[in-house]
Amino acid sequence: MSQENVFLRYASNNPGPCERRMISREDLGFYCNIVVGATYEFGQRGAKEADLQSLQTFAGPLKHCIEKFPYLKIVTRDASTEKPFFERVTSLNLTNHLTVVERPIATNPDDGDDKWMEPLLESLVDKPNSIASIPPWRVVVCPIALARCFVAFAYSHIVGDGPAALAFHRAFLDGLRRQQRQQTTGLQEVVEEKTLLTVPEFALPDPFDVPGRLPISWSFLLGPLLAVLLPKFVAGWLGLQAHAAKIDEGTWTGSDVFFEPGTQRSRVKAFAIDDARVSNFIKASRAHDAKLTGTMHQLVVRALSKHIITHDKATTTTNFTSQTAISMRASIGVPREEWGNYASGCYGVHPIEKEATKGLLPARMWENASSLSNTIAESAVQLRDQPLGLLRYAPSIRNWMLGKVGGRRDCSYEVSNLTSFDGEVSGSCCNITNMVFAQPGGVVSAPLAFNLVSVRGGPLLGTITWGQGALGVPVEAEEALVEGIRRSLVEDFAGIGS
Repeated sequence: MSQENVFLRYASNNPGPCERRMISREDLGFYCNIVVGATYEFGQRGAKEADLQSLQTFAGPLKHCIEKFPYLKIVTRDASTEKPFFERVTSLNLTNHLTVVERPIATNPDDGDDKWMEPLLESLVDKPNSIASIPPWRVVVCPIALARCFVAFAYSHIVGDGPAALAFHRAFLDGLRRQQRQQTTGLQEVVEEKTLLTVPEFALPDPFDVPGRLPISWSFLLGPLLAVLLPKFVAGWLGLQAHAAKIDEGTWTGSDVFFEPGTQRSRVKAFAIDDARVSNFIKASRAHDAKLTGTMHQLVVRALSKHIITHDKATTTTNFTSQTAISMRASIGVPREEWGNYASGCYGVHPIEKEATKGLLPARMWENASSLSNTIAESAVQLRDQPLGLLRYAPSIRNWMLGKVGGRRDCSYEVSNLTSFDGEVSGSCCNITNMVFAQPGGVVSAPLAFNLVSVRGGPLLGTITWGQGALGVPVEAEEALVEGIRRSLVEDFAGIGS
């Protein structure tokens, strides 16, 4: 019989409530899993040694990850209260976390990886976790060919943010390489890996948002604070909002926030940009003092203006408000792939593009791309007046989230870029050749999210994710609408990167 779990610490001791937000959001059913997948290519030597249909091939590398990252060995208790806490599990069964599945059948045999991945990603982002009994993460392996497989790491935001998954794949890749070297050199006999692990004692790192780390000025706090404290009609009359984003009557925000337990569904649409066009796109952005993410926002605004606004002749929309997910690791000097939750957000306002053109960007959009790129870079190293810091003033994180149901969303769309992963070693038995990133449709956040990740020297795979019913159009029209947005992004990316 396994021993009882061991108390580690409370989640985000006040006033550092980021972890409590993640816990409440998942406990309410608003958000399940981030998914970051990678295609692993085995060289000729590696293919002979690896049976990609066997759990045993991946058990050793997974153990390496579990040993390295403490957050893979925790569960959350009292999630529905104001004082949730983390426990260390004393044993961990790999069969609860590691699965080998068949590749989904593509509708069109000529479809690339970005197409067949869509149903697999959709199934994983919405798969509920038992956060109180089993560490909330899973690895799904999908063999593609004799020497090629897709490995999806699906995990609760409670245990890590997007860049944490890059650290996972780096460790998983290192584990595969080490295992292959040992087997091919005869340094280790091939033995059957045990699926039940004993978890030794460890200390759980402190959260990023510890007390005193994210100071908030009175000017930054005053608007959201008064919006919560004053009657709604008074706050509305004064133009006050209970969040950091700047939205007005002309901001497109999709449908109002809704939640229907058991019927909520996330949708995923993927797209791929080849490495040559990614390289040229980055060069063009740099020539205009912009970064890929800042320029990507301009493509999104143009796509939304074309496919959401111009098709609705009666619209009163004048602008979009964006949220850019940023990693705060640089603000405290920790490595880019340090495991944990270091996510905050940076907001921007974009007027609609009345001339729904395509191809090269006009000068004003390059100026916007440069300005937003600089704002994002500054936000990532600035601890003062972060939107994340406002959470400490919510009397109840859980009630604050429930109170969003029925109201407007706080922005139009989100862009989240995990940037580039460099996992190739010349002559290695195994390398990562592409990656993909998806998240659930946010129940209480943006109606659309654009999720990006690339591999150095390889393609950029992006996903557009949304909650079914969140776009403010009939559900049966959503697929065509998002396909139009996807096509516009790909065409513009190709035009700038040609």
